[in-house]
Amino acid sequence: MDRFKEVTYQVMEEVQKQKELAKADIQKVLKEKDQLTADLNSMEKSFSDLFKRFEKQKEVIEGYCKNEESLKKCAEDYLARITQAGQRCQALKAHTEEKLQLANEIIQVQSKAEAEALALQASLRKEQMRVQSLERTVEEKTKRMRS
Repeated sequence: MDRFKEVTYQVMEEVQKQKELAKADIQKVLKEKDQLTADLNSMEKSFSDLFKRFEKQKEVIEGYCKNEESLKKCAEDYLARITQAGQRCQALKAHTEEKLQLANEIIQVQSKAEAEALALQASLRKEQMRVQSLERTVEEKTKRMRS
């Protein structure tokens, strides 16, 4: 019977030790569970923050895409304007060259006319001097005849 009491006592001590070990294991598992829950909450918060940043970045990128399209349209408009301005410039250049050619022709005609006028004036003076010379000759002859 002593032996039975002793074995019972040992079994009870062992059961008590196992209960304490089980409690320690339960405490350890509960701590791990709490830590995992905290980690999960932290991960969920981080994921939520990341998702919000992703959404903001997505909106920013969409804005950039809209701006890019707008800038492309502006660039195309400016290129069209530049092309039109170039065409107008070429038309004005052709018109100006035509007017310059006409002006050069007018200057040449004026120069010829001035040269002809000078030549005619010189010829007129020459003829006037000849007329004066002839008049003197006539006067001298008439004076001689009278005398």
